[in-house]
Amino acid sequence: MQTVSIRDLKNNPSNMTKYLENNESVFVTKHGKPIGITIPLNDDTLNMGTKNAIALELYKQELISMGKMAEMMGINKQEAMQILNHHGIDWMEYDADELDTQLKVAKKLPKNDSFRFNCLLKMILFKP
Repeated sequence: MQTVSIRDLKNNPSNMTKYLENNESVFVTKHGKPIGITIPLNDDTLNMGTKNAIALELYKQELISMGKMAEMMGINKQEAMQILNHHGIDWMEYDADELDTQLKVAKKLPKNDSFRFNCLLKMILFKP
């Protein structure tokens, strides 16, 4: 996410439009502190709504967690994962090695353990 100060915006507004035209969100700052955010007006923003687009952008910038993003959007985490997948945004907190380790641990759980089944299913279904 880009940052533009009020002073820069006043002196050179084309900086803001350049970022927006490149589908980049922009923090507007005053004395170095964020006072607002601008988001590009594109089909995604229009389809999902401004509030949801902002929540998604904040998640992409790692400013909020997936849980907080889901809460802001009024959806559950599984729906949030589907939205992130749709937009090609990584949400998996494990790299490939960590995921393999977690799968090995889950496979050691008792076979009748529903938690084991749910863990494996989520890792497979929601793997980005």
